[in-house]
Amino acid sequence: MAFYPNAFSAAESAEHLAGLLEEIPWEQHSFTIFGRTVPMPRRIQMYGPHGYSYSGVQHPPRVMSPRLQAIADRVKGLTGRRFNSVLANWYRDGADSMGWHTDDDYPHGGQPMVASVSFGADRRFRFRPRDAQQRQALGSFGILLTNGSVLTFEGPARAQWQHALPRTRKVIGSRVNLTFRFMCGP
Repeated sequence: MAFYPNAFSAAESAEHLAGLLEEIPWEQHSFTIFGRTVPMPRRIQMYGPHGYSYSGVQHPPRVMSPRLQAIADRVKGLTGRRFNSVLANWYRDGADSMGWHTDDDYPHGGQPMVASVSFGADRRFRFRPRDAQQRQALGSFGILLTNGSVLTFEGPARAQWQHALPRTRKVIGSRVNLTFRFMCGP
């Protein structure tokens, strides 16, 4: 893992947050858990040359906007890795969240790094071992994802650890998170 707390300046971050909220056609999806269908607790949109499916949600191929491509290029400059796809998540307030999961369900062609870019309100991002016994022994830890930051993870951090963005009761503002990855076709 690597963390770049000031990858984007405050001015750039404010401009990107406003632009992404305006430009992206945010979608509300539902998923089924324990036999019950519930709305996904955030708004999303997927971009990339290949379709992507998770939690029963189908995303068709969609070209990245110039803004998303410029952000991807900045992340490439930080990491030395190329990204061709991005899942955009809009967390409207502290009640919006993402449950425990791993990002290991897509063909990556040997480039498995995920780069998480944050614009807007700070949020605590949690990690825990995927294996239940290790989870008992090690517990979990968090990192505060700040406005304009980039967090990257790959290898064991991507496949053997789960991550989540839990709800918070704190009154917080809007946040857009972009998770860049390299995806190959089926």
